[in-house]
Amino acid sequence: MFDKNNINKDNNSYVGFGVGFGLLGGSLFAIVIGLVFGLIGDSIFPIVMALGSAFGMLFGIVIGAVMDYNKNKE
Repeated sequence: MFDKNNINKDNNSYVGFGVGFGLLGGSLFAIVIGLVFGLIGDSIFPIVMALGSAFGMLFGIVIGAVMDYNKNKE
């Protein structure tokens, strides 16, 4: 169970920030790429939008986990 006497005061995690900013950055990247390819004539905007957001979240999770590992290692 939860031990009230053993509370880590610095228990903030960067994974949540990584997911949020990765989703936002991936979506913005996908919109730009989707619009560029949309002007060419290909209708791949939904695929690019989904993959851009997914890869942005994945990169955000990885970066947040690495930042947490480095913070907890010290």
